[in-house]
Amino acid sequence: MDNIKNVSTNESPSTSKSFTPTTTNTRTTIRTSGENMTKYYMYYTASRMNVKLHKDDASAPAVYYLKSVYSWTKLMLELRRGDTKASPMIAFAKLRMTSRNMQIGKGDDYSQQGLDNQIAWDELRRAKNILRRSDYHFSTAEGSEMGKKAEFDWRKDRGKVAATGYECVDKTGRAMAKMFSGGALNWSKAGEIEVAEGLDKSLKETLITSALAIWAMEAFAYQSVFQGYASGPGGKKSEAANAHQA
Repeated sequence: MDNIKNVSTNESPSTSKSFTPTTTNTRTTIRTSGENMTKYYMYYTASRMNVKLHKDDASAPAVYYLKSVYSWTKLMLELRRGDTKASPMIAFAKLRMTSRNMQIGKGDDYSQQGLDNQIAWDELRRAKNILRRSDYHFSTAEGSEMGKKAEFDWRKDRGKVAATGYECVDKTGRAMAKMFSGGALNWSKAGEIEVAEGLDKSLKETLITSALAIWAMEAFAYQSVFQGYASGPGGKKSEAANAHQA
């Protein structure tokens, strides 16, 4: 597969596990944690409009910063590599309020103003099937040496009621990424994103951007009014959560 690098592992073939999606009556059951996944903890800033992403450890310095820009007609998401809203922009997503589809672009949107027709957009499209209207599909050439687009599907876990959960799979059914919302009443933790290890960096960041786009569309508008997904015994907020309100 073009998009995946060879990754060494200490596991023997007999102990290595692979993901197989389970579908029953159009309901997909999603595992809540994955092997060989890199986890990013999402915490709101003081404004609750922006989010910091911390790799592997919630108390570690943020490696990505998501800035949200709203207007009456559209939502703009800016993914920045660093821990502040002034860090370099590496990807962006645009949503018009009259649509549930979202366009994803690479680089700095401001340096490409007026060049929309030259941007290689990846469109995150909402499923047309009435039974899976909260699922999304997109294709991207990111991570492909041949420039060939690979297709991905973000499938919602309809077994979750108290939080929004999604899994991204490729055409073979392999789990490539996962996203969990923090819940509407979780005022510190915005959620978690997991991405398969061994991916090309550009593909990894495209998957993160698509996860954040769905999080913005689904979590802001439809997430549960209950406390959402939380790690740790009893779902209690960790001490680290209080350190991210800045």
